[in-house]
Amino acid sequence: MLEKICPPALLYLAFSMIQITIDLFQGEYETSLLKFIIMLIFAAVLNILCLNGFTKIVWFIVIIPILLLTYISSILFYVFGINPGKSTVRVKPQQQPQQQPQQPQQPQQPPPPRK
Repeated sequence: MLEKICPPALLYLAFSMIQITIDLFQGEYETSLLKFIIMLIFAAVLNILCLNGFTKIVWFIVIIPILLLTYISSILFYVFGINPGKSTVRVKPQQQPQQQPQQPQQPQQPPPPRK
């Protein structure tokens, strides 16, 4: 059966099964069922596109989300100073705001009487 599935659809099935397995271990059964149904439909669409000669487009559809996830994760690691190899996070020390010397308050004068 796996011989009939094109490689991009097979890659998509593998990543989807990993996500579904993680959801099952976390006890999210409804989410995993929904992902399973979507996985079957999307894999069928990808396979139909492959069989009709749109293999490059199917590879593009499968690879782009993986590349974007990697790119965005790298940017977030850099911006927030997270080093995946270490368990510490770099935090910039906060500067204490400089306090302005308080000026003595002058007593308020009553408003002039109305005529």
